[in-house]
Amino acid sequence: MYLTFVKRIIFCILLILKTLEGVAQSPRFSFTSDAVTLEISKNQNTPTFKVYKGVLTAIDQTDGKKAVLGNLTESDTSIRFVPLLPFQKNSDYTVVCENEMYPFKIGLDTSYEYLHVETIYPNTTTLPSNFLKWYIRFSKPVNPSKIYDHIHLIDNNNTEVDRALLPLESPLLSDDGTLLTLWIEPGRQKRDLGPNKLLGEVLVPNTSYTLVIDKALKDHQGIPMNIDYTHSFTVTTSDRIKPTITSWELRLPEAKTKDVLHINFQEILDYGSLQNTIQVLDGSGNEFEGIFTLHTNQKSIYFTPSNYWNKESYKISCKPVIEDISGNNLERLFDRDITLKTTPPLLERSFGIE
Repeated sequence: MYLTFVKRIIFCILLILKTLEGVAQSPRFSFTSDAVTLEISKNQNTPTFKVYKGVLTAIDQTDGKKAVLGNLTESDTSIRFVPLLPFQKNSDYTVVCENEMYPFKIGLDTSYEYLHVETIYPNTTTLPSNFLKWYIRFSKPVNPSKIYDHIHLIDNNNTEVDRALLPLESPLLSDDGTLLTLWIEPGRQKRDLGPNKLLGEVLVPNTSYTLVIDKALKDHQGIPMNIDYTHSFTVTTSDRIKPTITSWELRLPEAKTKDVLHINFQEILDYGSLQNTIQVLDGSGNEFEGIFTLHTNQKSIYFTPSNYWNKESYKISCKPVIEDISGNNLERLFDRDITLKTTPPLLERSFGIE
């Protein structure tokens, strides 16, 4: 019995020594977003290693898998691998060194703020069945790669609507990458076109839908959102009436003030078409400088002048591209009989300051 106890003690000691030996011989790696560094001793044989995207658990998983491109530099005490592009934060990688796997992940900065949707235009809970497009404002630049894979239109049966959104080869993003223009499939929204005849309109009146942007959508650093975004709405009948500036309600300021000119459109107009398409002209036909601010409901816009209003006649001057949320602009209907003649739209409207 005593001999058995001694043998067990010796076995445990040998196991501990073997473990310590393995630890002593294991490569010592350190990881940053810019490099992987392997510490070596002067008399140690120089090992080689590669870095792969993802978590690998077996050497055969590297078969046919391309290693991360980069450059190796060597000193007496270390080997340093610098990738051509910095490692993506919050993404998995694996170092393969002498048939051993060393997974790592570069953590996010404590100050990092996840990508999220700040607002959507139009931000309304009812839309006409021939609605055309949303504008989605993100909190930071979005990664445009496979962006449409993460955006879905779900009906009230919790089923994704097939061919609902237009997947452009190059997404319509603003120059700073924060504003996405998202089109409903126009071929289905325009009558007498093949997709409309085959599949019908995307949106059915008296039906509820939810636009979903899933949390796998990534920012420009390759880091996904940490929560889904949803926008629910109900569909009403189609809108096939052109907007007109004669229906706009004006709330006029007083002379010798810099009070705001309030323009009420009486309907929701398209966010994109209202950018830099309205001017105020003075009595001489010159631009009366100021700043336009669109109300969040997209039914009103405010003009704050840079100078005082005078007792004279002014004009609101518009570009014909101003349209409603169904694509009907001041000049023509989106879904129209192209054989019919159109009358030139009214693009100017006078008002006087008393």
